[in-house]
Amino acid sequence: MPSIGAYTRTGSHWRFAAGLMLLAAPVLHAQQPRAAAAARPIVPAGWTVRPDLGGMDHGPTAPVKVEVMKPGWHVTTGPAAILFDSTMRGTGNWRLEATLHLFDPGTRAEGFGVFFGGRDLNGTAPQYSYALLRRDGRALLKVREGATTRTVRDWTTHASIPVWRSGPNVTSVVYPLVVEATADRVVMFIGGTQVLDAPRRDMPTDGIVGLRINHALSVHVEKLVVTPLAAR
Repeated sequence: MPSIGAYTRTGSHWRFAAGLMLLAAPVLHAQQPRAAAAARPIVPAGWTVRPDLGGMDHGPTAPVKVEVMKPGWHVTTGPAAILFDSTMRGTGNWRLEATLHLFDPGTRAEGFGVFFGGRDLNGTAPQYSYALLRRDGRALLKVREGATTRTVRDWTTHASIPVWRSGPNVTSVVYPLVVEATADRVVMFIGGTQVLDAPRRDMPTDGIVGLRINHALSVHVEKLVVTPLAAR
């Protein structure tokens, strides 16, 4: 299946260049009949997309779209959603790394980032913790417990978090996000600098890891990997 372009890095930004890049045919699920395709996400094989409220709450014209586009894949959301491969899990002490490129968010300050400690994600009472960033240089730590959410660290400004500033040569801004779970802390880093932390007891940490991207955003995911950490 062909992509219609490729990305090139300029400093901390990524630019989209028109062109043709062939992708292996098995990477994406076979297309659904045209009438049904608009009503459900397009996802890479092995991945699940769960929009908020358990469905396409913004209507069939606003699905979550996931395109394999080297390096990584590109996510465009209608409703907010989590995206995950249930085989990716963090247990014990672990390090979750994600390199995310935010494309023009307009004037909205919607969050995007990762989740961890995921359980019952396809059920009626999903649970997970999440670490989000915003275009205005802020970060958040939060927990979902079924239909409710709990804020662990509210939106906090940090100088190490890039701020989106539009300009003639800006198409995207890169956010190198890392979350580490150690014996007693959950710590969030940007570019190697700690921006938030919380006691591990306040946030579920063992379970599925993945992406959390809020409403109407365009995000390129260059990297998403979880690795074990030695005990500290």
